[in-house]
Amino acid sequence: MKKILALLVMIVFTTMATSAFAAEAKLIGTVTGIKIVTGGAELTLKDRKTDAPVILLVRDNMNMEKIRDRKVRVGDELRIRFDGNTKILRTIQKTAGC
Repeated sequence: MKKILALLVMIVFTTMATSAFAAEAKLIGTVTGIKIVTGGAELTLKDRKTDAPVILLVRDNMNMEKIRDRKVRVGDELRIRFDGNTKILRTIQKTAGC
């Protein structure tokens, strides 16, 4: 009985974990606009693959510091991870090397 319960719990946790990470999306694009708004910033990127504009919301302090310190500027090419449903940005990395 304990083994069946343990197996059932493992299956439930695995299913929930996979669905939690399914909404993460990745994008490589060029910054076309930065707009500071209350509570964060709006970052407009031009997708490298489709040339379509994508507007993402920046809410966390670490990424806001990158924008305030002008480490991220218009014209920079970035590698972005964001939540696909809410369009809230998670990580920013520049694609340029050294």
